This record gives sequence, C-alpha cells and structure tokens, in this order.
Amino acid sequence: LELQHRLQGFLADIGGMDAVTLQPPAGAAGEFTGILIAKAYHERHGNDRSEVVIPASAHGTNFATAALAGYDVVELPSGADGRVDFEALEAAVGDDTAALMLTNPNTVGLFERDIEAIADLVHDAGGLLYYDGANLNALLGRGRPGDMGFDIMHYNVHKTFATPHGGGGPGAGPVGVTADLASFLPGPRVRESETASGYERFTPSESIGKVHGFEGNWQVLIKAYAYIARLGDEGLSDAAAKAVLNANYLAARIDLDVPFGPFHHEFAATAADHDAADVAKRMLDFGVHPPTTKWPEMVPEAMLTEPTEIENRSSLDDLAAAFNAAYADDDESLESAPNRTAAARIDQADAARNPRLSWQALDEDT
Repeated sequence: LELQHRLQGFLADIGGMDAVTLQPPAGAAGEFTGILIAKAYHERHGNDRSEVVIPASAHGTNFATAALAGYDVVELPSGADGRVDFEALEAAVGDDTAALMLTNPNTVGLFERDIEAIADLVHDAGGLLYYDGANLNALLGRGRPGDMGFDIMHYNVHKTFATPHGGGGPGAGPVGVTADLASFLPGPRVRESETASGYERFTPSESIGKVHGFEGNWQVLIKAYAYIARLGDEGLSDAAAKAVLNANYLAARIDLDVPFGPFHHEFAATAADHDAADVAKRMLDFGVHPPTTKWPEMVPEAMLTEPTEIENRSSLDDLAAAFNAAYADDDESLESAPNRTAAARIDQADAARNPRLSWQALDEDT
C-alpha cells in the first residue's frame, strides 16, 4: 500500500495532477477510463455533451475510446505547420463539446505552442482537456500537462518508465486528474489512514467503479516505481533531454525527407516515391526494428520513428544506416524483402483478424 501511495504521488507530481488511479492496465484502457470520468463529470453537472474533438493525427485508440464511450467524434485537421489548426478548433468546439483529446508533443513530434490558448478555448466552452501520455518522454521534468491546462491524463508507464519504450509485454495506464475530477476516479485508491498509522484503501465518493482487477498490472507498476525512484528529478529530466536529442540526431542522419521539426522524441519521415511498408520490410534485413508505417496520414508514406532516451549514438548510427540502405534500394529488392528473417511477409490483416496464439493452433491448421 505504501508503494502504491508513493507511486500515485510520483505520477501526480510528474503530470501536474492532483489525484491518480493505478488501475487501468494499458494506455488505451487509461484513455477509456479518462473519458468515462469526463462523461461522469458532465452528467453530474447536468451538462448535455455529445461530442469529443480529436486531431486527425491522434492515435487511433483516441477515436475508438470516444466512440466506445458513446460520443460522436469530431475530427480536427492539422495546420500547415503540423500543429492544431486553431481556427478549425474554434469552429469545432462548442456547447456539445465534452472534451478535446490531445497529445503534446503531437504525433509528428511537435510541441503545441498554443496549448494555453487551446486550453482556454475548451474550458470557456465548458469542455475538458484530455492528455494522451504517449509522448510524455519528451516532457519529464521540463513541462507538466497539468500546468498547460489539461484536466485528465493517462501515463503509459510501460513506455515512459522502464520497459523500455514499446518493448512489448503487459502495460499499465494510470490516470491522473485535477481536484475537481478526483471524486470520479476508479476505486479502490490508496491514502494515508484516517484512523490509524499506515495506509488504507478507499473508494472515491462518485467513483465510476473498478476498471481492472486488483490494483492494475502490478508488476509493471513496480518497475515504474523503481525507475522513477532510481532516476529522481535530475535523472528524469536528463531522460527527456536524451529523448529529444536522439530524435533530432536520427532525423538529421537519414536521407529521407523529414517534414516539420525540430522534434520532441519522435518524427515522421516520408518514403516519398517508395512504399513505406516495403522500406520497413527491407530494414529488417539489416537487423533493426523498423518504424511504424503509413501513419500519421498527414505525412505521405509515413515512417514514424521514436528512438527515445534508450539509444546511444552507435545504435542510432546503425539505425540511420539501415534507413538509408533500404531507402536507396531498388524496387525489386524492396518488394521481395525481407530475405534474411525466419519468416517472410505475413498477411497482416488476416493475422489481426484471425490470430493463432499457440503452436497447437498452428499445427491444427496445417
């Protein structure tokens, strides 16, 4: 209980939030929890809100979260500079707006410089501002969503604190809120005991209910606690600096065109006349993990890369060399890649729709 209480406090301090729940088992689950809290808040105050505004460059889970919570999704176009189009936002936000879901820095690695004006616009309309914690690596110790005007946020602790970033395995998506929303958090939470020494579990007065068994994905939370406690304030700030430095260094080392910049921990290069998926498959032959492809759609044939703080200069140079070699290859080589892996190209759509999750299932099919 003490460890949970300390981690709640760590995350609240890092995000500029007043209260935190550790329950959600992933970032997407954290999003859903956050939007359910927003919904409960509006219902509690008698606000009839039917829409959630989401930038076109947002993670796909944002759109799914809002729809699953029963909201209509209003998609917001990006401006020519890759950031939120403020005039479009002014037109989109109104009496029906429950929340704006925003990632900052955004999906092409750009900081939303107008964030305070964005927050004021949403709040003046009676809406809430939701922070997607996907890119929190870039802000640690240097900027807090709560100070920017965000009311709710989720933390991808499996990505930002320890796994390392996107390393696979189970996740955890704690949610932080401002004081006005604390009563709606899932229970139980942990606080210092009101009747004795030590700590106790409690359920907030207007809780939306449990969103996961026990206290969330406990082993992931322990790693996050250890990571934060080990690094401390200076270490977290240094991690953010390295995440930003690594992204900009890699972007400068590759031969592909990289729109926008400078970046915060990720960037989207364009494969231009090549198929981005072909370039990524060819990169596998050079022993590196390729980037996300075809997204965000605002960059044609996008190759989204986030080296974050975990890479050293040598590994970044190896990745840049793989980028450049694959990009310079001929169409025939690209279309046949990968050639040096245990498996060639799979049918990705079929694999997603009809997963075979054991060797036994594979044997049955053959």
